[in-house]
Amino acid sequence: MKEIKDEVVRRFKAGRWQNEAIDYLSDSRKMKSLLGLVMHLFGKRALWPVLRDLLLLYYYVKDIVEGRYRNYNKGKLIIVVGVLLYVVSPLDLIPDFLAFTGFLDDAALIGYTVKVLDGELDRYYKWNKAHRRSSDSEESDAKAAVAPTAGQA
Repeated sequence: MKEIKDEVVRRFKAGRWQNEAIDYLSDSRKMKSLLGLVMHLFGKRALWPVLRDLLLLYYYVKDIVEGRYRNYNKGKLIIVVGVLLYVVSPLDLIPDFLAFTGFLDDAALIGYTVKVLDGELDRYYKWNKAHRRSSDSEESDAKAAVAPTAGQA
């Protein structure tokens, strides 16, 4: 698994994902579409081991794009959007149409990203916990499921 993670990270860093993320961040329709695609991944069994991390990344981006969370690092936001683009892309290092194994690279990249952005995501998680809106039960329920990862507390 370490070899897969190392190769995924290497290809991600060398790939087009960050430039594509910048393009998406400048277009609210593209961002809305991306977030919709990510929502569909929540039910993929192969991603269950990293579901909390995926939810954390999803709400981090959603709260920034919708103007609720403002204390963020723009470079790290670009990385997260690039990761989400990679994850929703069916043709990445291991094509997603391969049952279960197709999401190994996605899970590895999600885990790596959360570990690398630990401080940024920890600040967001604390903000989220303090500012959770009780009036929006769907988002509140999903955000409540997001707990700090092993590196966060």
